[in-house]
Amino acid sequence: MDQDQLIKYVTGNLGEDEAKDVRSWIRADEANKNEFIRLKNIHAFASEGKQKLTLEDDFLELNQKIDHKPKSNIQLITRQYLKYAAILIAALFIGFSVSEIRYRFTSDQTTELYNEYYSPEGQISEFKLADGTRVWLNSGTRIKVPMNFDSKHRILFMEGEAFFEVAKDPKNPFYVHTIELSVKVMGTSFNVSAYQSDINSEVTLINGQVGIKERYGQRLAMLLPGQQLVYDKTTGKKLKREVDTSPYEAWRDGKMIFKDRSLEYIAERLERWYNVEIEFNCPEISQLKFTGTILKNKPLSQVLEAITLTDPVRFEIKVNTDQKNQVLLYSLKNKTKMKE
Repeated sequence: MDQDQLIKYVTGNLGEDEAKDVRSWIRADEANKNEFIRLKNIHAFASEGKQKLTLEDDFLELNQKIDHKPKSNIQLITRQYLKYAAILIAALFIGFSVSEIRYRFTSDQTTELYNEYYSPEGQISEFKLADGTRVWLNSGTRIKVPMNFDSKHRILFMEGEAFFEVAKDPKNPFYVHTIELSVKVMGTSFNVSAYQSDINSEVTLINGQVGIKERYGQRLAMLLPGQQLVYDKTTGKKLKREVDTSPYEAWRDGKMIFKDRSLEYIAERLERWYNVEIEFNCPEISQLKFTGTILKNKPLSQVLEAITLTDPVRFEIKVNTDQKNQVLLYSLKNKTKMKE
């Protein structure tokens, strides 16, 4: 198998037709499968590893961990990978830079053009808009910014979770639109969580002031610092409450803070952070409550080990060649085998 194709496949930069060829190659021979798993583990270890690494040092260290080969061989492998730096930067670095954001032109049903920014699952990204506003994208988040965005026309559309530090401009409001909500701000720090798979959309204000309305409906709330609006996407019901804002800021620094949250809630976020699928073998486990902090630079296995120390929960990990790795969380009293 051509090394270019294999590396592009591991890092998610290969077209579907070529990807099918790679999957066929993986299935054809056990040695091929082992080589794929080795590269996939390098990718996974790097994504869960240090915040700042040079590409060469990163591969030297990770190959030593996985293969335990002599340094001269590892350096040879590393040099071969260096020419793929442009491909690998987004997959291997947890740094917060625009290089981690997939960018392309797109358009909706109108003739207006957009720049689209996407932070893949397993990554956190940061960039700055033309008006000076700073934006952080959590895993699996995309934002569409009109091509005519400037200091006087400040509007964008998003799906997922994003944190905004909006440049102050009392004369020109800044608008964030999700599928359900429209948020209007002047100069403010706030977090918006609006994943399609979540039941609720949330807007959490850190400082400043925001006004929130239904995208095509009534006004919902004005928020002051430390307040949050929870909007039920199914019923349209709203809940305005006081919250500790630290969990809604901490994810930018690779920290997931939770207090008395269900394992089901935590698992949904772990799926995005580590780009895996998590299953439960019984509903009771999913409703267990946990309090703590998860660091993104820790391997998923360490996070799962910590969970098993506090409750009668165990885990099993399955590595897949052509889809996300899977995690089964089960009770010792009611273990079922992971689906093949």
